[in-house]
Amino acid sequence: MKNISLNNGWIYIASGVAECVNVPFSHLPVGSSVCEKTFLYSESEERVFLKFEGITYWARVTLNGTVLGEMLPYCEYSFEVTSLLKTENCLSVELEDIDRSFGPTEGWENFGGIIRDVSLVLKAHNYIKDVFFKSSLTDDLSSADINVEVECDSECEALEISLFDGEEKVLCYTQGSGDSPAKKLSDLKLWSPDSPHLYRLEVALLEGGKAIDNYSCSVGFRDISIDGHRFFLNGKPLFLGGVCKHEMIGESGHCPTEEQIEADLAKIKNMGCNFVRLVHYPHSKKTLEIADRIGLLVSEEPGLWWSDTSDEEVANGSLEVLKRTILRDRNHPSVAFWLCFNECKFTEKFLHDSAEVCRKYDPTRLVSGANCMSDEETLIHYNKCGFDFYTMHPYAPTFDRARRSAEILCDKPLVFTEWGGYFLYDNPHLLADFMIEMNELYLKGSLAGAFFWFFAELNDFNRGEPACTDGVLHEGLVDSERRPTLIYDSFCKYIKLFGKAHEQKPFWLEEGEGYEDMSKRSVLSADSDSDSFEKYFEKIKSAEAAKDCMRPRALKKGPILENNICGITAPTLVSADYPLTFSNIGKASSITLIGLTTLEGGYPLGKYGKDMGEMTVEYIDGEKERLILKNGVHITTAFTLNGSSRINVRAEQSLRFAKFGYDRNFECYTLNRLDIPVKKKDILSVKISADKDAPILIYGVFSE
Repeated sequence: MKNISLNNGWIYIASGVAECVNVPFSHLPVGSSVCEKTFLYSESEERVFLKFEGITYWARVTLNGTVLGEMLPYCEYSFEVTSLLKTENCLSVELEDIDRSFGPTEGWENFGGIIRDVSLVLKAHNYIKDVFFKSSLTDDLSSADINVEVECDSECEALEISLFDGEEKVLCYTQGSGDSPAKKLSDLKLWSPDSPHLYRLEVALLEGGKAIDNYSCSVGFRDISIDGHRFFLNGKPLFLGGVCKHEMIGESGHCPTEEQIEADLAKIKNMGCNFVRLVHYPHSKKTLEIADRIGLLVSEEPGLWWSDTSDEEVANGSLEVLKRTILRDRNHPSVAFWLCFNECKFTEKFLHDSAEVCRKYDPTRLVSGANCMSDEETLIHYNKCGFDFYTMHPYAPTFDRARRSAEILCDKPLVFTEWGGYFLYDNPHLLADFMIEMNELYLKGSLAGAFFWFFAELNDFNRGEPACTDGVLHEGLVDSERRPTLIYDSFCKYIKLFGKAHEQKPFWLEEGEGYEDMSKRSVLSADSDSDSFEKYFEKIKSAEAAKDCMRPRALKKGPILENNICGITAPTLVSADYPLTFSNIGKASSITLIGLTTLEGGYPLGKYGKDMGEMTVEYIDGEKERLILKNGVHITTAFTLNGSSRINVRAEQSLRFAKFGYDRNFECYTLNRLDIPVKKKDILSVKISADKDAPILIYGVFSE
């Protein structure tokens, strides 16, 4: 097989103006245009095919006055021209880039043109039309069953299949036409983002013992599967953390150079990503080759964006592009799954048909679609059409929408195929919070992957502020010149933490004047039930926690200590219905209470001197001592914030034991310590009760 480039020396004619161009090229849409080229050809015995690797968005091809056919965007077309060639040939390509239902979109700036290579491909009378490399790994991942399906133009004598690891030939066998026996290969080197090991597959079409046609590509061994709510790569759970990436770089349209593509993917890899969602159309095959080599998983889709798939031209066109893309790229180990659409008005028929195309031409990969419909509709339709996992685009200023999707779409993996947008693009702190929350969902088994929208800024003249200013969609991690934006460093920091356990908010504890390691003292264990603090805290949150605040607070964690901080544990709720009672204490000189705070009406946010509860000490001889716990004397609010200000929380007789919290913006809490002298004789019981309107939080009771 021999290739003759036809890239140079084209005449591009638009609006009656002709100019010289070389292919590939992109231009702003002009409606209709024509590209013409004259080339010489010397007669040979080979069969000759005219190959286009991609145009935008529709084309009709004519050679020497004969119409060869029409082409849809982004994908490869090949026309046999053996009988049409002359010594001097006239090639004409009519292009349309505005008025087609399928192709141009309103989601980004469009570019028409012949965007990828054009060549003549010389082949023997019989040739290899298609090769599909399939492998199935054994359970221990040490070996694989290999099956290579080869389609030839006609029946062949034999096919020689060879597999190379570097220069070493690790497998070689012969199979007949239509025959694809499974072969086993041991001592595998697996492909993964951390170790993207590639083999080279070579297929020779033999005739009379000699090769008359050859095929070669890089392949890799990896297993992507689903177990429960997670993806597994080569038997290990993998959170798919990455970005969405358009093909356009600067003003290059759909014609970035190979060096530009490699620089982009290397930057994404170095950021800490393991995945790139190639949006929203098939990218150059060079992108896939580089992803294979450097170790990035990718997904591909057919060019839909807010499209109406009830339109037959749109539906049929996208299914054809999807099929051609799968046939072009299914041997790439970097391709993790196929996405059948993006944010479309779809029909149930289209979902079914698109899934069927994927299963037919590549039964080895997972299938889904990138969507922003309601969670309830997603649940219904994704299961009806047999998609392998759910997707959602939870654009919102808070994480509540994303959390709700995770709660509803919970019977198979969920991927946020887009997140971010103008809510986060200039707020690195909010972006960090989102990424921490997403990691928490992953650790809980509720989220399998997330792809940030998007990698690099590009032109878009149809959205307006706040997303767009001056025709630029400002939602990227880098600008169109690949300079980092405000959120870049924050994204890089937290993407590296995906899949790893870390605190949602770092717990902090500041010691007060009454701080002491209480684990050295005798801790008293209550012998009575307590009302649930968690239940009470949910009630406080639903009431907007407004009783002790100038405005509602964003309460999430609550005044909960990490377990056993210097002998202090999480709070016990003391209420009128649930007093705390401690028995058989023995002799002591003092009883120490840690806590003595309330979430409702505590001083200085409540009335000073109000009775809040009482502590009763009963001795074994029947004597009792009673201490009225008063607001501002013994009891304070648990909050150390009020509205936008800190407040100085003090009680007359209680010492400040510590301040603590998880979020200094909203949740800062205090602990008090009260030492109560008692008579040095056997204590029968200690009972603590509270006013019915304001439960008290007690974190520990100790004797000494």
